[in-house]
Amino acid sequence: MAQVLCYLRGTRILMPVETRPVEALRIGDAVVTRFAGVQRIKWIGRQSYDPRFLQRNPDKMPVCIKAGALGDATPARDLYVSPGHSLLLESRLVLASALVNGVTITQSMAGLAGQIDYFQIELEAHDCVLAEGAWAESFADAPGLRAQFHHQAEFWARYPDYVTPDALALCAPRPERGPALGVALREVVALAGRGLGAGWLDGALDLVSSDLIEGWAMDVSHPDLPVMLDIWDGDVRLDSVLACDARADLRAAGKGRGYCAFSYRPALPLRAEVLKNLRVTRAGGAAELRRGTACRGIAA
Repeated sequence: MAQVLCYLRGTRILMPVETRPVEALRIGDAVVTRFAGVQRIKWIGRQSYDPRFLQRNPDKMPVCIKAGALGDATPARDLYVSPGHSLLLESRLVLASALVNGVTITQSMAGLAGQIDYFQIELEAHDCVLAEGAWAESFADAPGLRAQFHHQAEFWARYPDYVTPDALALCAPRPERGPALGVALREVVALAGRGLGAGWLDGALDLVSSDLIEGWAMDVSHPDLPVMLDIWDGDVRLDSVLACDARADLRAAGKGRGYCAFSYRPALPLRAEVLKNLRVTRAGGAAELRRGTACRGIAA
């Protein structure tokens, strides 16, 4: 389960008549939300870390979403959130860890000094607030999550009868892998890739069957930027897929952050003759994925 952290100190949150740094917000303040209009803050969670600790713990290291990275001057200025924090891209929530592309959205301690303070806003129900002009989520509780805040005792003192939900209840779907994640990321990836030259394509097909194609692809010049791939039956393009899923074995092998896997399920089972001619290439280019030595299911 994603770590609870969220907004870095200094993040500006929209209120009905002004914006205010997240650390200046107080319980009872009104904020503008995406789905329920103006809401009052129920609680504000806090966590603080030494930079040396974060260097060794990337699951807590800040993600920087650079100004304009989401399109249409969104966010209005650089927005720092934790990797387990979600942003709303049209109708889908996307974890910041999945948004990292190494170009317009990065994860490092560069430019940050001193203690790192995170703040999270809790409302009566999960929603999104405007942080630096981008819709980003409030706190969603589930077993074990509130315990990660460094001052959780204050919450229980204020709300002694509160009952922790049995499971997360989110205001919008949050795909964490597969085609739905790829669709959510496409515009952000395309924007990040504008003007970049294509590097050498590394990758492989790991599985090809009538109902599933799996593999991975990485541009060695931009290892964190997901690669758009075309799927072909000979010279006939069947579909496209974004290589953006996380895979632990790829991360361990040094393939960027490991967010370069893909899986594709055709609408209808692929015929045997299609499997014989199947190719996967970089979208708009000739570079083709090799068939891995352990590739399963490719028709002879």
